[in-house]
Amino acid sequence: MPENRPPHGKGQPVLDELQLVCGNFNMDLLADIIGMAGTSLVVGAFFLLQLNKVSPKGLTYNLMNLIGALFLLFSLCINFNLASFVIEVFWIAASVIGLMQYRKNKNAVQTA
Repeated sequence: MPENRPPHGKGQPVLDELQLVCGNFNMDLLADIIGMAGTSLVVGAFFLLQLNKVSPKGLTYNLMNLIGALFLLFSLCINFNLASFVIEVFWIAASVIGLMQYRKNKNAVQTA
């Protein structure tokens, strides 16, 4: 474990709560699994977009990006990296904007 990071259960409320739920489960492993799932969703959404399988304004693309970014953000709460944390916050914001635009456009089509 890196010396500059306190051990689990030592003043990190999120980790303390997760450790209560997960017991002795390796939190770094959990963070890696969830982070890789998030990476798969974000990269998968991009590949689907490049293959013209999804629309950048569609529900699937924006949900995949939002859920993927949330998973990555969770992972970063365990293994923090400021630059990655910041980009995930912006990725979440962009995905939420995309979902709001999707909903607005869907409502406009239904009322027309």
